[in-house]
Amino acid sequence: MSREEFSCDVAVVGGGLSGLRTARELAAAGVSVLVVEAQRRVGGRTYTVTMRDGVAIDHGGQWVSPGQDHVVELSRTLGVELFPSWDDGLTVHWHDGRRGTAPGLFLERAEESAAALRQSAADLTRLAGELPAGRPWAAPHAEEWDAITFQDWLDARVEDPAARAGLARSLEGVFGGGPGRTSLLAALAIVRSGAHEITRLVSDRDLGPERRFVGGAQRISARMAAELPHPVLLDAPVSAVLDDGAGVLLTTRATTIRASRAVLSPAPALTARIRYEPPLPAARDHLTQRMPMGWVIKTHCVYPERFWAADGLSGKVVSDHGAVRATADNSPPSGTPGVLVAFIEGAEARRLAPASQAERRNAVLADLTRYFGPEAGSPSSYHEWSWGDDPYTRGAYGGYLTPGVWTAYGPALAAPTGRLHWTGTETSTAWNGKLEGAVRSGERAAREVLDAL
Repeated sequence: MSREEFSCDVAVVGGGLSGLRTARELAAAGVSVLVVEAQRRVGGRTYTVTMRDGVAIDHGGQWVSPGQDHVVELSRTLGVELFPSWDDGLTVHWHDGRRGTAPGLFLERAEESAAALRQSAADLTRLAGELPAGRPWAAPHAEEWDAITFQDWLDARVEDPAARAGLARSLEGVFGGGPGRTSLLAALAIVRSGAHEITRLVSDRDLGPERRFVGGAQRISARMAAELPHPVLLDAPVSAVLDDGAGVLLTTRATTIRASRAVLSPAPALTARIRYEPPLPAARDHLTQRMPMGWVIKTHCVYPERFWAADGLSGKVVSDHGAVRATADNSPPSGTPGVLVAFIEGAEARRLAPASQAERRNAVLADLTRYFGPEAGSPSSYHEWSWGDDPYTRGAYGGYLTPGVWTAYGPALAAPTGRLHWTGTETSTAWNGKLEGAVRSGERAAREVLDAL
């Protein structure tokens, strides 16, 4: 079978937010660019499924926080509207086998726990302020902070158990509960990059609501792809990248792409699966071996109406037990139908991934019934997506750094390697791990390439 050949100034590997943002910026500057995507769709870690009634369900990244201006401006330019998330009402708390409801993060001793949480968040923010922007490894105490886990710091510094759990959730939730613990330095780098959960805790003003995209977050990638001069090559996983001195040559199953430079946007663990000639520098290779992905199974239960709202509940859960320990109201702008999103994360995701979908559904519905009552046990439909099983993502929400990695290999995360440039939310110095971080990393990569060209 003959191979199709393409030629361009820049080849971009990955059709998610970061890769497409890079391509959009390069195309606007008059650079010929071709995006190559392994999946049969664009969107990367945003993935929207539209049900028969037209309601969109986001299986991937979906929320936009106050201060995430770049993704908001991009969505405005593309004509993708935003709407406030549904979050009015009480939070359901499940702790030590007991259910209760409360307005915020804490069920008992709320004022004491809230004060302890705010103080600890302020302490983290102060420490994070010592990190040079984009260079955590260069902080005065980097070696010390990278030698311990974030949980070690919490256990030693935060006496209130509820405050300790709240802080752990606010940061480690970014990584989807991977098997290894995040280092303290990695946690501080997330805070330094703009972790919104921490920002809310230390702010003296109302920062406003979280927002979502009308029609789903994947629409941003779809519209960026549609506006590129050349269609995205789908179903084309890149298996090899050759730098022959004159440029780069990318190989897929059916195509060969010749370019002056290449931008690679998948998470570091995924870029490690590509064969490089000449081989990557050892530091970059070693980094990819030590930056695992978290694991999340995101499930949606659809109901005729938001019955929990009639009970004065927000749809949110804080729990210390069960397959599902966090939920949210994921209903569309109209409020109908009612949609609860339930997260199976970390150890529970690894435990339930080998089970059948029916077994996972039963586990999810048992937990939702525990939290919201018998009506939660009878959804009109159930939907799920296991990011750990996704062949070209292999986890969510992103790659994270365990102890020792930032100080040993941090400089290799985003620095160009010859004619190769690296992007993706993991490389962003602002809003790392978020949709905003993906967009900003794409903008940064485009500037790098334009400077190099």
